[in-house]
Amino acid sequence: MSDTKSNETEKIEMTAEQFVEKLRNALRKDGDFPASAKIVSELRMLTSDPRTTANQLTEVILREPSLGTRILHLVNSSFYRRAKPIMTVSQAVVQIGMKPLAELCAGLVLLQKFVPVARRGGAFATCLQKTILSSLLSSSLVSESKPNLPSAAGTTKADECGYLAGSFAELGTLLLAYYFPQVYEAAIKRAEQKRVDLQQSIHEITGLSPLQLSLEVVNALDLPGFYKEVLLASLGKPSDGTTNLLPNERGEIARVAKSVQAARDISEVLVTSKNQQELDKLLVSVQKNLSLPSRTLEKIVGELPQVFKKQCDCIELTLPALPAFISNYSGAKSDSGAVAAKPEVLTGDEFMQYVEEIRQAVESGESTAAVITTVMETLAWNIKFDRVLLLLSGQGKKRLAGRMLLGNADNVDPKKIERELGADAAPHTCDAQAFREGRPMFRGDPVIEGGWPLAAIPIGFGQRAIGVIYADRTATEAPELSEREQAAIAVLAELLDRSVGMSS
Repeated sequence: MSDTKSNETEKIEMTAEQFVEKLRNALRKDGDFPASAKIVSELRMLTSDPRTTANQLTEVILREPSLGTRILHLVNSSFYRRAKPIMTVSQAVVQIGMKPLAELCAGLVLLQKFVPVARRGGAFATCLQKTILSSLLSSSLVSESKPNLPSAAGTTKADECGYLAGSFAELGTLLLAYYFPQVYEAAIKRAEQKRVDLQQSIHEITGLSPLQLSLEVVNALDLPGFYKEVLLASLGKPSDGTTNLLPNERGEIARVAKSVQAARDISEVLVTSKNQQELDKLLVSVQKNLSLPSRTLEKIVGELPQVFKKQCDCIELTLPALPAFISNYSGAKSDSGAVAAKPEVLTGDEFMQYVEEIRQAVESGESTAAVITTVMETLAWNIKFDRVLLLLSGQGKKRLAGRMLLGNADNVDPKKIERELGADAAPHTCDAQAFREGRPMFRGDPVIEGGWPLAAIPIGFGQRAIGVIYADRTATEAPELSEREQAAIAVLAELLDRSVGMSS
């Protein structure tokens, strides 16, 4: 940002061509943001190659220490509306699709770049808040506005891309506030003085509307053509022919464009006017435009504080409070003002260090025994479980036997613990379920009495399974594991499976 501050003291008003050139220069100086990020470039290259396998994409995501955790956290959040949780990055690649997941990764990299500046508060933090709200609302509205399709039709690309479509629609304004804060703040003051909305003020100063700014950014960064088409449709412009579209895709793009615009309008009211009467009036218009039941719209708005808080937690950021009147749409009292990221046992930087150590150990071919030990230490010392127990399966895989225990369990001898598998296992035992289903379990009967919350993590998936790591806490009123902690544990399970696979 320091490279651009001298530009901000120049005359504020400029032609559209002048501003676009300044923006493109800022992007180039910043390393062609965000395409310079190694993870984004590599994912784009992989997804453009039809020979790329799901396993290759998973490898790249897991190579970035905290990205896998954030991905699992987000795909299991409310805006993806999945009936069953996605427990591994590999599963996410298969169920969501390589391109949509790669684009979600790009969106996370994009958000992370803005977090340090947003933590300072001020106008930029409010701008980022609007971007996130538009993204979340766009995802929900795109999902709810789709026509009734036969069950076999499944989920369309548009349903999975609603979140990023909302993000990229706000990207022009966000980068304006990021690279040219004085210009953005001047637009805010101008809007207040002339009693016009901020979008009009930005247009008057830069010569471009916020959507036109976003279109310039999408073009400059060579982002996927789908988002360019959505922006063109939002501007009421026809496709420029640079994106190959199938006939049914044009209808999907129109549907997404209408949902994105509605999301932007709603977020604008929530962030600027904070007036329930204005929002009520807007929702009536949105309901007609998207042909949605009023109850559906109220549900989306009512759920927004919870979903927004999860998003803030995921990127470890505190943002301005949402209006208290949102609780009126959910029919229950809401703590929507408390959107600050609540400190969790697990912090991003610490977990990144541990996961990177485990990933390097797996890639360098260290023994599975050594990797298991490191995972157990991570659960005990980093994720702060009170007891961490290693259970290995015997010949025939009919039972699990305790081998090692970390933590506070003075009266427990791990070598005396035996657990049945298969048909002989009790129906709700978390360890047997984790072993059988090849995924972490966070509910069920504890292995050690008094354990809650708990986690049972398979060592190897399916036929490769050789055991389970069980972990729990012993505080009498300990809360359930957070979504972020569950996502972190799922990444550890995937690394364990890779280690077992390389050793077999």
